[in-house]
Amino acid sequence: MSDINLNQYSDKRSYNNLPVPEGQYLAPFLVENWDEVKAMNYHRDNLETWHFSGIPVLVAFTPVTPEQFSGTMKLFWGDVRKYIANLNGDPNVISYDKFLEDMEAEGEGGYDPAQTESFENTTLLGMIIDDLIREVGEKNPRYGRILNLIKQEHTKGEILEVILKEYGIKKTQGYSEIRAAQKMAKDLYYAD
Repeated sequence: MSDINLNQYSDKRSYNNLPVPEGQYLAPFLVENWDEVKAMNYHRDNLETWHFSGIPVLVAFTPVTPEQFSGTMKLFWGDVRKYIANLNGDPNVISYDKFLEDMEAEGEGGYDPAQTESFENTTLLGMIIDDLIREVGEKNPRYGRILNLIKQEHTKGEILEVILKEYGIKKTQGYSEIRAAQKMAKDLYYAD
């Protein structure tokens, strides 16, 4: 494992505000509710709220050894995936016991909760898109609005209808605005 991965959270502080021991690195873990924060006496200033597809998730950081880092990251992404799925009622999320039962039963398909890499990639992509939309919206609020509508999977016709109504522009200008918003996002994404 490269130092880049181990040091990716070096700008954070541990949940208990103690210094990170030499040879250890910070890794995130999911904080499911404020009761946990109170019961475990977490240092509140060191907690962060991360957003995954618009869903706020409370995150804290704990020191781990280099050998524990990869496993801790898998555990974190699995916990986040299950937490979000529980909020959304995702039928693809099953317990470990159910997964083992499905593996034993012939012809039954289970979902492997340990395989979180695609979820991690999807989540990171969602965060990048959210940041990009926010950045575009800071430069041009109308373009940010258009990109949010695109992200929410509205059709071009629905987006056009919304922006014509909200901004009082003509149809041809509306299509130009949609293209311009997409171009700005693309240009910002590929900048630097």
